Amino acid sequence: MIKTLQRRFALSRQGAVDLIKGCIACVVQDISFMLPVGLLYYFVINTMNGNVNGSRALFYAAGALVCLALIFIVTCFQYNATYLATYVESGVRRISLAEQLRKIPLSFFGKKDLADLTN
Repeated sequence: MIKTLQRRFALSRQGAVDLIKGCIACVVQDISFMLPVGLLYYFVINTMNGNVNGSRALFYAAGALVCLALIFIVTCFQYNATYLATYVESGVRRISLAEQLRKIPLSFFGKKDLADLTN
């Protein structure tokens, strides 16, 4: 799978591994966004049935704080796994492109228009 990602998206091995980590992090983040909705659903059901007393309200307040902390932690992990890894891989790709351009003889650049080369 890593080889396929490397060929399809022109990634290094570490870039392909980071892509998989980023996908997993996005899935975990989406699941963490679903937890408060489930908590709200149970709160509304218990409120409609009249089962919300002092201990239940404390449970829902603590659940809301736990969900908030979990979302914060997972979002930080997801940001590092996607955006920072993308910037690192972009730097690796630029350096490898510069190395390939460095190996081309200077006479090649004399024959071509510089505007074409920048594109």
